[in-house]
Amino acid sequence: MRNRMCRVAFVGVPDRDVAESLREYGYRLEAVAPTGALGLARAVYRLRPSVVHARAAHLKAAIVGKLFDLPVVAHISRADFGPLTARAARLASRVVCGGAAVREQLIAQGVAPSAATVLRGLLDVGDELRAAALFPPMLDPAIRWVVAAGPCDGSDRGHQDLILAFHSIARTRPRLKLLIAGEGADAPRLRAQAQAAGMLNRVVVHPIGLEQLPSVFARAAVVIGPSRSAVLPDPLPEALAVGAPVIATAVGFHANWVREGRTGWLVAPHAPVALAARMAQVVDDPILARRTGQNARQAALALAAPRAVAQELARSYAMVSRVPSPPSTGIHIPAARRLQRV
Repeated sequence: MRNRMCRVAFVGVPDRDVAESLREYGYRLEAVAPTGALGLARAVYRLRPSVVHARAAHLKAAIVGKLFDLPVVAHISRADFGPLTARAARLASRVVCGGAAVREQLIAQGVAPSAATVLRGLLDVGDELRAAALFPPMLDPAIRWVVAAGPCDGSDRGHQDLILAFHSIARTRPRLKLLIAGEGADAPRLRAQAQAAGMLNRVVVHPIGLEQLPSVFARAAVVIGPSRSAVLPDPLPEALAVGAPVIATAVGFHANWVREGRTGWLVAPHAPVALAARMAQVVDDPILARRTGQNARQAALALAAPRAVAQELARSYAMVSRVPSPPSTGIHIPAARRLQRV
């Protein structure tokens, strides 16, 4: 534990249990009401914190942080997303998100990928489950859906591998369809790939809003994270939180989020044959898929425990925080010497 407790100006209402756990890591949360910019500036100036944590009034907090040259951690969830929040994220020193889908949206709005990170403990599992209870209008309940979500903006997303894997198992499973929930420059190419294989009516490439992702994931036969790149994580935390069976490539954060055989399965990237084999196993064994999904949901709830959240936040604070200067630095100006006559 640190010898000196670092203050964090928390704009919003902090969780009391998380705040208590953060003391073990040397951080003391000081709640600041998200009032007007002037009132917020006065409160931050009075506290002299090491970092500003913006859970509410994101843009005001980011501007005040710039005014006082303080690092700002913008905490943004699915319900917070909007143009003003995206602008605040561009000003923040670090952006923490509960899910990868929010991070993707922020990056599309101009946030630097290196500044945005996914902290699974910040994902509101209860809110995800409530959103999952609404049936998505774009899904036919008579169809079993294989779902992948992410922008269609390059080969590193792995969608071509997914389509190849799906084609190899779909011919003997007529009730199975593939939904790639995304858009981008590669979308026409993916549709053309499906048409060339004679399965254009079995592959749907269509964007899905953030508010509908939980319900789509919850009703999927399996959710796939096909990314080939460690810097392009798929929205697996959201899928795991609602108890969806997940298969992902063993790259980047995927290997940290998925526990092989317990909360999901990992396959090698650039390996559509291995992906197809695992997909066939999961879609043909609904009992195994349901049991693994339940384990994933329980693991997501464990990560939302106050102590786990505090540990994740402490790491984020440590990356950007600094010890503030004391109220008065006491500048010393030496007295001018008198010239001595020779």
